[in-house]
Amino acid sequence: MEELVRSIQKQVRIKKVACWAGLIMFGLCTLVGIAAQEWLMTLLALAMTILSVYGLTMMRGMTKFTKEYQPGKGYGYYRRTVQQKLRYLTWGQWLVGGLIVLMFFIFNVRLSAFLIAILGILTIQFSIKKRIKNHQEPDITELDEFVRMGIVSPHEQTIGVYKDFLHLSHTFRGNQIVIVTDKRLISVFVEEQGRAVKTEMLLSGINKIRAIGTGFQGQGILLSVSNRDHNELHIHMVGKSIFFSPEQFIGSLLRALDAVLKSRSYSTEEPFPSYQQTRISLHPSEQGLLHKPTTA
Repeated sequence: MEELVRSIQKQVRIKKVACWAGLIMFGLCTLVGIAAQEWLMTLLALAMTILSVYGLTMMRGMTKFTKEYQPGKGYGYYRRTVQQKLRYLTWGQWLVGGLIVLMFFIFNVRLSAFLIAILGILTIQFSIKKRIKNHQEPDITELDEFVRMGIVSPHEQTIGVYKDFLHLSHTFRGNQIVIVTDKRLISVFVEEQGRAVKTEMLLSGINKIRAIGTGFQGQGILLSVSNRDHNELHIHMVGKSIFFSPEQFIGSLLRALDAVLKSRSYSTEEPFPSYQQTRISLHPSEQGLLHKPTTA
């Protein structure tokens, strides 16, 4: 996972350089357009300059944790409702589509850039928007399975779940379950069929959070959280399923985190560790069998 994190951070740095280059180039084009009174060129260059600035703003703090998390602040996209997210993405599609068409016909940009933009618009339409609309929460039976396997406590309330498979009986190496309850953020990574590593972190201890788009056209999301003891938990939600949305899960995490940090209801006698990693069994005959923690 650490290698993946470094790789994604490197990609973000490359994108930041590209945004800076775009900001400088299109900023100069805007000035040239004004001087030459080429108003169409000025308008298009100004639009691309604004997009470059927006890109830099979106990537701010993605390569490392920045300031502490403030309940109810930031991460506006993930806090939106389903319909608000869909409208936001639709406006983004129209904006990108309109700009790339104008750039293609007026400035003769390369066909490859045009095709990449079209693929991005299609990815948003048939992958990201579809999984947001179809996002499924676990039913009562599956929640009971989580309790029997020792993933969650019967005294916890499950707020949100993300997983990249349909049924617990069909898991393979690399599959994962991510759960946020009213007390903990829990990641279960399947190492082999029936065996998994469970990492948990108390919500009351989390003070920094970061989400980075990964994969093809940002289809996946790398979620990273850190607590006051400087423990870090990195969760890569690939986002290929149309039934489980990383965006919706992060929204659930933010709501649960806000509720905990605003109420400050946890005492020093909290029964869960602030951070812990254990090995568990997903096999039906061994459900609930917890092994010795590997990280305290």
